[in-house]
Amino acid sequence: MQLFAIIAKQDEGVESNEREYVRTFLAQHLSEEQSKEYYALFEKHAEWGDEDEGEGEVKKKRLTKVNDSVRILGICKKINKTLNQNQKIVALVRLFELVNSERKFTEQRMAIINTVADVFNIAKEEFQSIEKFVIHNNPDEINDPLVLVINDQDNHNACKHIKTQKLDGNIFILRIPSVDLYFLKYTGNQDLFLNGLAINNKRIYLFANGSTVKLPKGKPIYYSDVSARFLADIHPHKITFEVHDVSYVFPNGDYGLRRINFSETHGRLVGIMGASGAGKTTLLNVLCGIEKPSAGEVLVNGINLHTQKKELEGVIGLIPQDDLLIEDLTVFENLFYSAKLCFRDK
Repeated sequence: MQLFAIIAKQDEGVESNEREYVRTFLAQHLSEEQSKEYYALFEKHAEWGDEDEGEGEVKKKRLTKVNDSVRILGICKKINKTLNQNQKIVALVRLFELVNSERKFTEQRMAIINTVADVFNIAKEEFQSIEKFVIHNNPDEINDPLVLVINDQDNHNACKHIKTQKLDGNIFILRIPSVDLYFLKYTGNQDLFLNGLAINNKRIYLFANGSTVKLPKGKPIYYSDVSARFLADIHPHKITFEVHDVSYVFPNGDYGLRRINFSETHGRLVGIMGASGAGKTTLLNVLCGIEKPSAGEVLVNGINLHTQKKELEGVIGLIPQDDLLIEDLTVFENLFYSAKLCFRDK
């Protein structure tokens, strides 16, 4: 709250949108009683009484006080000892968001944010990406490989891109590689939902693992869709998984699978849904190499999973739905027994 207050009171002082941002921020994270307590703390440190010079008069710009500069360094050093790097990144983004609520990116305010970033040991490249992500709403102005743009347009800049159906405005997702965090903002006026909650186009959201954005038209945007776009650059050796006309016939002549076709690349999370007895387990057994298909083929990077097994040894892992623990053995003995089965030749 002290950092919020020190930044907000610079130049002409605290503005109405900044006050509203602080109220909303506190309401989202604290109880009503705690919100009032911390809001009073913000008001105290913002020194509004000193800023107002009378109704109808123009407030004069003030230079950052020396004692404010000292307080900023002191607060940041205390935060350094109590927060991990992930939390420091989130705190910096929230400071940017506060200033963005009035679009007052003045020299004084940016100097304070730069000081905070320096004390938090945030990389210059990541700081610049955060700054562009918060300040700009045009993909060509952001033009940053750490930002993903989701819209209905073609993309011609350095940003990653997911094209969707008709969408008002842009969805921007920022990735911070050092802590693997994602932040999301939306610039349009349609009803979008993040994990079931309406998205406010004046806010920045943490896009956590497992998150989903529901769009007005078209399929939702999943966390795996977003991470896959960024991972494509990190992993130069792509993995492809292809299934061509796979069928499986049980010994009694019944079909378990009939002409299954699909393909996927690395970085994707895929769910298989179906009624009991529809063939989900049979399909998984064929896809991981336990069962051989009666027809068709399964290819990993063009290598046949069932006829060239040695070339793909160790590539596929399977976690069954039922545990394989022996009740008469201890945890250690169960693990040791499994290890002996897997590495009996070692």
